[in-house]
Amino acid sequence: MKIKMIKSACIGLLFLAVTTSLSGAASLTAGARDLVKNAGDSSVVKGTDGWFFLKEELVHVGSGKFWGEEAAAVSRTSKKQFADPLPAILEYNKLLSERGIDLYFMPVPPKALVYPDKLGAGIDGDGSIEQVAMYEEFYTLLRAGGVKVVDLLPVLLAKKKESDLYCKTDTHFSADGIALFADAAAAAIKKADWYSGVAKKEYLQSAKTLGIHGDLAEMAGLKDLNEPIELSFVTVKETGKQEVSDPGSPVILLGDSHTLVFSAGGDLHAKGAGLFDHLSADLGFPVDLLGVRGSGVTPARIKLYQRAKKDGDYLKGKKAVIWCFTARDFTGSGGWREIPVAP
Repeated sequence: MKIKMIKSACIGLLFLAVTTSLSGAASLTAGARDLVKNAGDSSVVKGTDGWFFLKEELVHVGSGKFWGEEAAAVSRTSKKQFADPLPAILEYNKLLSERGIDLYFMPVPPKALVYPDKLGAGIDGDGSIEQVAMYEEFYTLLRAGGVKVVDLLPVLLAKKKESDLYCKTDTHFSADGIALFADAAAAAIKKADWYSGVAKKEYLQSAKTLGIHGDLAEMAGLKDLNEPIELSFVTVKETGKQEVSDPGSPVILLGDSHTLVFSAGGDLHAKGAGLFDHLSADLGFPVDLLGVRGSGVTPARIKLYQRAKKDGDYLKGKKAVIWCFTARDFTGSGGWREIPVAP
């Protein structure tokens, strides 16, 4: 896999509210709702060309606007007072800022939004324009509130034909997708004044192709389905070993399994080739990994709080938090509670 630095991508966003395209094919929003309805009890939707999608993600894609007055109607949480993600994100950004820590908000767009054409016949490949515009509107509100949003959606849409940016049989991004996210996060961090003063070291990368048994294949009961994927493994040049999380790092990588895939090993497929590894290599120093298996919304923030509670000096010297989680959690069942950064 070739690691490519992100160049500025500009995609015009038209704020259209449509349910069908001129060709008569269903828009992504309408198509996602139909696919969810037809999936029955299955948690997986089979697309075309060997692609699989998580039904829960399609529920989110078909929900429409997920903040403000509409949040309670589309959120899967039973506690509707926590349905709206906007105030919780703004409050968390404020709490971090009060401690001199910048929040870099970096959600992972739904795979179906980047590859709607892989959902199957009858789905308009261009019908995602409504959803793209909706995300842009939400991120504009966050930026207006002072949040540094690292929005990869325009980049993914611009580069999706160059390579598969998501795994076909897994819910996570692919190696090429990881490279784009790592490059974008590192580019944002490098603009900070403090960055030049951090000691750097060199890293090496080597490519290797593995066969992974994706979580979607597992959920679909396809025990023998393995997907070949080329990974770029990162090692520290001086030691030849893989990097390890550094609790003293000025940068925290916070989030869900997207921060762990290809780094944690086991059912997350590999070690040394994930977002943590590539972000550390791009920055030139190890970051502090606070990833969780499950929702990166509330459990991840609780993990940071617990770390700060256990060690009163933990947040001293912290300069940035990169918050990376799947965008389907905007309407997830866990809701959006306001979590303190530290006691």
